Amino acid sequence: MNLQLAKYLDRYLGIFLCYLLAALHLFREMISPHDGPIRVRRILMVKFWGFGNLVLLLPVFHLIRLRFPNARIHLLTLARNRKILIGNPDIDRIWTVDDSGGTRLLFSMLKAMTGLRRARIDLFLDFEQFARTSALFGFLIAAPQRVGLKTPKQGRSLLYTAQVRYTEEQHMSLTYLDIARAAGVRSTTYQPLPVPFGDADVRRVIDLLDGWPRRMIAIHVGSGDNFVGRRWPAENFASLADLLIEGHGVVPVFTGTRAEVGLVREVLSRMRFPDRTRDLSGRLGLTELSALLSRSELLLSNDTGPVHMASGLGRPVLGFYGPNTPVLYGPLSIGSVAFYKGLPCSPCITNINYKTSFCRYPVCIRNITVEEVYDRAAVLLGAVRESAGDTA
Repeated sequence: MNLQLAKYLDRYLGIFLCYLLAALHLFREMISPHDGPIRVRRILMVKFWGFGNLVLLLPVFHLIRLRFPNARIHLLTLARNRKILIGNPDIDRIWTVDDSGGTRLLFSMLKAMTGLRRARIDLFLDFEQFARTSALFGFLIAAPQRVGLKTPKQGRSLLYTAQVRYTEEQHMSLTYLDIARAAGVRSTTYQPLPVPFGDADVRRVIDLLDGWPRRMIAIHVGSGDNFVGRRWPAENFASLADLLIEGHGVVPVFTGTRAEVGLVREVLSRMRFPDRTRDLSGRLGLTELSALLSRSELLLSNDTGPVHMASGLGRPVLGFYGPNTPVLYGPLSIGSVAFYKGLPCSPCITNINYKTSFCRYPVCIRNITVEEVYDRAAVLLGAVRESAGDTA
């Protein structure tokens, strides 16, 4: 389903439904109020869009499990996110909706709603930053306690029984933790967790690479399907990869979704040493990507999901920001650097404006130079080599 169309439907139809249902709820409470605390036996957590956000949520899911060890915990997400969550001990059941088309989205949403109404959820935790769909879902399944973000001018918070103030002044990992704390989690500490991978994932990556390169870095040149203005220019990635091959003897491994294969090929076509790279774009699942990142000396990436995957694995990240701010989504691992110029027009995509921008010339990210990124990468790669030498 077209992401921009989904945003418009959620924004303009969703706000009408939020106000309508909130008024009906207020009227019902005036007639027959619900008194007394509930017993939390069944929990539903919702996070639809952004697999990078789901990676940030892994530690929060674990804290919720620790707080409610005997509760049955459900998660509602998009079908494409399922693989990174299968087998997660903090989730008892995964419900999915299929957003590959409007009809499939509607029917899968209705199916999940019917099943979760029958499950009689006690506590609903909405981890969506701005989508009204999730808030409406929590209301319609009749969860008595509903916790979510109070974001300005969105109306969705009217459907929550407990509202968490949204702020642009802290990392989203801490905002997610705030939602969990409003539900009873006592911890104030956030510690990233890796996306789990298995031996089969490692073997698959080794086969694709024809063995692990002696020195390997990962490069992710895409940015998902939300605003291509987040992408550092292809020619910059190409120049940087060539410099790192010449100066440090590394093997750049390019990653990306199937939709980003052409973008990776454009970068390779601009390189002087494309034969000294590996192209795995369109060939890795999320758990296989996690296996690859676990062996990479560093990740070079736009502002997108692999940043948080590498952070969870403790790998340093050099990330490129401009339309979005690293205050919200910067890498968290030691040694990482978020390149961000902080121009007067930045950031232009936020959780308040539905992550929508119509900028056609993103100078904010184009102003990040190859030279400054290379200098920082050289320091990190030198530190890795010295550490390896000390170990030897």
